[in-house]
Amino acid sequence: MPTASPDSALTRIDAQVRRQALARPTTGTVYDLGLELSESVPQGNPGAFVPFSLTWRTTPEGCAQQGHAHQYAAEAIVGTLHVSTHIDGLAHIADNGRIFGGHAVDEVRTDTGFTVNGMETVAPILTRGVVLDIAGLHRVPALPDGYEITVADVQAALEHRDLTLNSGDAVCIRTGKVREYYTDPVAYQRSQPGVGVDAAVWLYDHGMAVLGTDTTGTEPIPFVDEQHTTHVAMLVERGVHLVENLDLDGVCAADVADGLFICLPLRITGATGSWVRPVLVV
Repeated sequence: MPTASPDSALTRIDAQVRRQALARPTTGTVYDLGLELSESVPQGNPGAFVPFSLTWRTTPEGCAQQGHAHQYAAEAIVGTLHVSTHIDGLAHIADNGRIFGGHAVDEVRTDTGFTVNGMETVAPILTRGVVLDIAGLHRVPALPDGYEITVADVQAALEHRDLTLNSGDAVCIRTGKVREYYTDPVAYQRSQPGVGVDAAVWLYDHGMAVLGTDTTGTEPIPFVDEQHTTHVAMLVERGVHLVENLDLDGVCAADVADGLFICLPLRITGATGSWVRPVLVV
């Protein structure tokens, strides 16, 4: 099994944490937290991200035309790993030319990926998942774009559900923004509410190992301060993986606040992220 980068927050999820998380479900109900991935969904920054596309490499009709009795279909996929529901790797963000662990980008980035902190090093994530419905706390369908979730918001959401964070928890925060994912992709990625730096650091200091949101960029977009971002505070400074574009509406509508969180990143060597399909089992 892959080993988490030394000192990354995933090391908080040890065997005992996994055993306790696996014992949490009582009904076997599975909530799918992943979103559809296709050419019609938000594709990220047009100047930075390669849009997702699917083309056929082999088709049953083509096999038949070539006289083959064995007929099958196989496709080729092109796209950036940071669209749809995905996890950010620790090589995704650099600060002053360095990624998590203090590695200089020009020393560890090659033409075929990063030699450290690649997705092949990220272990399967099985832990307790805690869902904080910040939009519900404010009694709105969705927080307004640009809203910065504060420490007070997080504390109030925990108190409202009588929850206490444990070391190794995955914290999933609902802003309500995901409602635009299919209906208005341009608006979905143009601006968004998100988790402020202070709130993210507070969660980390209270045991969080993974941070997930129902937005495309975790923190408020446009950035509140491009020199002081949640991405840097989590990915570069503390080794906290970010799971973005979660669908938390169903689990919150069912009044579920925690359960077994499962997220399995693909072991893509040297990659800065991976598409995932997380679930919460209760």
